Amino acid sequence: MDTASQMAVKIIQEQETILGPVAVEQAKLVEGLEVVSGKDVKVTGDAKKVLENLVVQYEKLFGRASIEVCREAVRGIISQAPQEQIPSILR
Repeated sequence: MDTASQMAVKIIQEQETILGPVAVEQAKLVEGLEVVSGKDVKVTGDAKKVLENLVVQYEKLFGRASIEVCREAVRGIISQAPQEQIPSILR
């Protein structure tokens, strides 16, 4: 699994611990993100934009705190990811 997909999985899983199944449903609305389950995710297209849109999708519904949850979720992966794939919203 590529780094962007790993970050998407971590974000979805972390949001799922807080929001339950609605987290997966919200992730399915993000263009460029193929979500089978919270553990089976594929990022297609511009990874940076897809990850940003995923975070923004959660922010729209659940506010600023959801951004912090997303940042925390990817903290261990972000150092391994190519910097051009990391949206500023996750830094």
